[in-house]
Amino acid sequence: MTEPEDIVVGAEFAAYRDGLLDAVRPAGPTAVRTTVRRRRRRTTVVAAAAVALAVAVPVVANAALRPPPAPPAGTPTPEPTPSTSGGPSATARPEPTTPTSTNVAPPAPGGRLTRADLLANIVDVPAWLPETGCPGGRMRLSDRLQEEGDITVAGMDHGDVDGDGDVETAVLLRCLSGTHGPTQVVVFDRDDDGRIVTLGRVFRSADPTPQVLLAVDVRPDGTVRVEVADIARPTAGGWPLEWSQRQWRGYRWDGDRFEQVSGDTTFGENKHAVNLSVTVEPLRWGPPDAAGGRTGTLTLTVHNASSQPASGFYVEVWMQAGIGPDGTGWSVCEDPPPPVSQKGENLPCRVGPLAAGASRTLRLGLRTNSPSSGNGLVDVAVAGTPDHPLSDPWTEDNKVRFSYR
Repeated sequence: MTEPEDIVVGAEFAAYRDGLLDAVRPAGPTAVRTTVRRRRRRTTVVAAAAVALAVAVPVVANAALRPPPAPPAGTPTPEPTPSTSGGPSATARPEPTTPTSTNVAPPAPGGRLTRADLLANIVDVPAWLPETGCPGGRMRLSDRLQEEGDITVAGMDHGDVDGDGDVETAVLLRCLSGTHGPTQVVVFDRDDDGRIVTLGRVFRSADPTPQVLLAVDVRPDGTVRVEVADIARPTAGGWPLEWSQRQWRGYRWDGDRFEQVSGDTTFGENKHAVNLSVTVEPLRWGPPDAAGGRTGTLTLTVHNASSQPASGFYVEVWMQAGIGPDGTGWSVCEDPPPPVSQKGENLPCRVGPLAAGASRTLRLGLRTNSPSSGNGLVDVAVAGTPDHPLSDPWTEDNKVRFSYR
């Protein structure tokens, strides 16, 4: 039978052993999960010891209050042993105890972190999508976004995320990359030594959607809610946030990672977003005419890759000075460009509409009065109406260079 004292000693030994293991465990998500499990195990052991003591103490106390049993009949009564000193037997007095040293390390702070805490320490940032160019790993966060790759705290909330009875900190991180920055929500905690460690990544922005995370909120049951938006990229014409579709999605910690438990998982078609692309064929000048000028045809195709129709689109042709429109191909434009310019200005053309999934090919005649060769540029943009504004947030395929000679 295990004595109460053995249970207490076992619990103390378990706590001592865990303290030694803390000194060799590396910081990081694995260490955090191990610490959480150890805290729960330690709580169970100590609770068991307390129950055992609660049962054992009354038993010992009752035994002390009962008188000893009488000896059997005929048993001789032992004679008292005389004192060798000749005087009364002295009872040993307890030595005065020295007060316990107060040089004990204070308990490690919990996982409730401030923005200042995060900026003042090196933290472990989970990886971003490779194409963003944002760094991951151990680093210092920035107070503000100034240079490419800077990462800052854009929002935070607190709550018991992993169910260990302590508070953790859910942080919205934003990185500066190009014209817009990717975002992700990460939960940070402290280990038993007070170091800031990463519990795990809750969710991160993606391509094509959601392109941005807007806010984070921790519920009393430990659910981490993240507000996401399908589109939030700055474009040439701007993208007001009210044009974006926004959702709240909830995530719970399952002991190893965060899994979505509430909210939508996809977005529907955004009625303000149209994805246009353009392809262009090289331009070749014909032989000189009677006036010494040369003409050619620029062939380009605009494609609407979205399921949202465009009420129109703009095409701009950029070439060197001295080249201008020629022929009837420009009649497709609602407002044809002016005659040849000597300043090298662009040749604009507004066309429309363009149905969802449809393509349209333009054959635009050009004329030059002197032999010329080089590289030109075609730029395409979607056109909306005041009642139904449109924008193209996917601009990577809206500009194409071409050669002419």
